[in-house]
Amino acid sequence: MSPTLLLAGAASAALLLGAGLFRWRKRDRAQQRRQALQQGLLLCLELLQRIQKHRGLGGQGGASARQQCQALAAEIDALWRGAPADPALDRLRRRWLPLRQQAGDFDGHCQLIELLLEHTQLLELRLVGLHAEPAGIARDCRELEELARLRGLAVRGAGAPRCPLPLQVQLRYLSQRLQPRAARQSGLARALDSLQRQLIDPPRVLIAPAECFGLLTPLIDEQLGQLRQRLN
Repeated sequence: MSPTLLLAGAASAALLLGAGLFRWRKRDRAQQRRQALQQGLLLCLELLQRIQKHRGLGGQGGASARQQCQALAAEIDALWRGAPADPALDRLRRRWLPLRQQAGDFDGHCQLIELLLEHTQLLELRLVGLHAEPAGIARDCRELEELARLRGLAVRGAGAPRCPLPLQVQLRYLSQRLQPRAARQSGLARALDSLQRQLIDPPRVLIAPAECFGLLTPLIDEQLGQLRQRLN
């Protein structure tokens, strides 16, 4: 074989090798990006679960609830410290700091959770842009917030001799919103029925705040666990 042909063959091989390496690096970068976004979504789930619980416990009062709030606050702080550098996450963290000492601030928690849900939606859209299907995680998180908000309101309503009328209105609205899901989930249906009979309808509250929290928390935790499994 002539030197010219040898050189041409070597050049072709080098070009093929270079093209292959380029494609491999591109796929590797895309895979790393997908993994980073998935980890970001998992972080959102962890923060969402704990901030929602902090909000619910903040309406109870009592030494046990305060201790649980403090433990949750420490877990949330640890999650922020382990989070990747991100201006959006840093803004969320700053919104969390005053709530750390104000567990009873229901509206403040709701506003932070709304921002966290928006961040979750943004991460999911970026993941879809990489042709990865996250299976509606952000949508389901937003639906789950209705149940978690119901828990927070129920805890506060149960702390009064009779559930205050403004809370009754909100509890009835959220209960109605959750009815389609309750038709498919017997545990949720039983929980909504208990709240109706013991908190919303009677002239005197028949359920304690801690019982409201315990009634709904396993349902919320179970659904969050399912979302984690789908991401993993």
